[in-house]
Order: sequence, then C-alpha cells, then structure tokens
Amino acid sequence: MKNRVQEFLHYHENIKQKSPHTVKAYDVDLRQFIAYLRKHEEVETLEKIEEHHIKSFIAYLYHENVTKRSINRKISTIKSFFHYLMSQKQVEKDITLTLVVPKFSKKLPTVLTREEIDKMRESIDVKEFSGIRNRMIIELLYSSGLRASELLSICEGDIQFSSREIRVMGKGEKQRDVFFSNTAYEWITYFITQKRLKGFGEKHLVVNQNGEPLSDRSLRRIIEDISKSVGISKHVSPHTFRHSFATHLMNRGVDLRYIQALLGHEHITTTEVYTHVSREKLKEELEKHHPFIEKER
Repeated sequence: MKNRVQEFLHYHENIKQKSPHTVKAYDVDLRQFIAYLRKHEEVETLEKIEEHHIKSFIAYLYHENVTKRSINRKISTIKSFFHYLMSQKQVEKDITLTLVVPKFSKKLPTVLTREEIDKMRESIDVKEFSGIRNRMIIELLYSSGLRASELLSICEGDIQFSSREIRVMGKGEKQRDVFFSNTAYEWITYFITQKRLKGFGEKHLVVNQNGEPLSDRSLRRIIEDISKSVGISKHVSPHTFRHSFATHLMNRGVDLRYIQALLGHEHITTTEVYTHVSREKLKEELEKHHPFIEKER
C-alpha cells in the first residue's frame, strides 16, 4: 500500500501541481488510515479494503474526538486516493462512492484590519534584502488575493508590468490573471533590482538569501513572525491576506461575481463565505451607530 500512496502523492505534487501543504495533508491522512487498517482491521493490502473498513475508521475518528472538519478532510483524501486507484486500474471498483461526508458549520475566515496590515508593512526593515522581499510579499498577497502556492510559483516572465498583471496557475491547473497595486509594483521592481545586484536569475520571483525559490514553510514562518512582532494575537498566515483582500472588497460593495473571478473560485458558493464576514461587519456598524440599539446597550 505504501508504494501506491507514494505514487498518489507524486501524481498530485508533480502532475496536478497541488501545493506542498495539500500534499503533506494527503500524506498524513493516508498514513493514519493505513495504520488504522493494520492495527484494528488486520488489512494489509488494497484489495482487502472494503467500505465498512472506511466507515469503521470514521467511527474511530469520532471516538477520538477528531473535529468534523478534520474528518471531512480525511474522507476527501481517501475518496481522492481511490479515485486515483481507479484511474490507474489498480482496484476493480471505487468503494468510496457511497460514503457520506459529515456536514459541519463553516468557520469564518480570519481577517486583518487595514490598520493591522499597515502595522505589518511598516514594521519591516527594508534596509536588508530579506526585508525588501518580505515587504514585496505582503504588498502582493494583499493587493492580489494570491494563494501562497501561486505566489511562490511566480516567475518574473509571468509579470506584465505595464498593466500590473500576473498570470498564475491556480487550483486544478487553471490559469488566471491577477492584478497588483502601484505600491506592489514599486516593491517588485525594487526587489528585482536587488536580486540582480546579487547575481540572482530571472526565473523565480520570490527567493531566499541564496537565490533559491522560497519554500512554503519559510513563507508561513515569515508572515507569522511579522504578525507576532507587531502584537497581532490572531493566527496570521499567507492565506489571511487572501481572506482580507476578499472581505475588504466585499465591504466596499464589490460584486460577489467579480470577487469570485479575482480569487479564481470555481463555484460562487466558495466565495459566499465572505458575505458572512461582511454581515458581521454590518451588524457591528449597526450596533455602533443605530440610535435605538445604542440606547438599549
């Protein structure tokens, strides 16, 4: 089974070009599933896995107080795995077709205020190469709504400076054009100038001190360190800027369909989570300014 799992991971990493974060989650989920099968079901081969084994695994996860969100992800991973096995003709049937994914309430995304973003931007020491890069990263993430994987895969040749556009490869190998601000333009060009002074090439835009592509882990650490340094208590990741980008547009009255296109969401339902965030903002403003509600408090 381990060989099949490795082939599955290789397929998603190199052919489907899923993010390192996603591939790692697949790996963790399938390792746990296989460990459960061996320990509790005495199943050692793919051919012996049956639907009731997967249902037992789900029941085991519930018993271990694993969150519904995590269970949902693990089921999706197992489904993807068996779909892949079917496509490779390594199993005779997909036993996951009738599996039911448990429903759960959507957690509202973490969003930064403009003030918090400004604090992070202004706290960066831009006298150093890494500081110039980090400032560019924040400007790009916030002004473009990029995913972390999209940011890290940008090559200098993907950037159209005259129109301030970048062609990126999103989820499902779908290309889209994203736009960036004048401020982001200034930091991108400044950073590229610094790269040339160090003798670094033109391929990857975002690089480390040695001119090598910045890793997903390093990007997350950079963002987390900057947010903590300015006293932001909420958990901040690269994706937080994407959430903030969408929510701030929503709060300014931008049509949901435009936001969907900018984010590269295939389905409008994915984008609708930001309407809930905006409703929270509307409620907050109502309670702050409505004369009757103000009196009741």
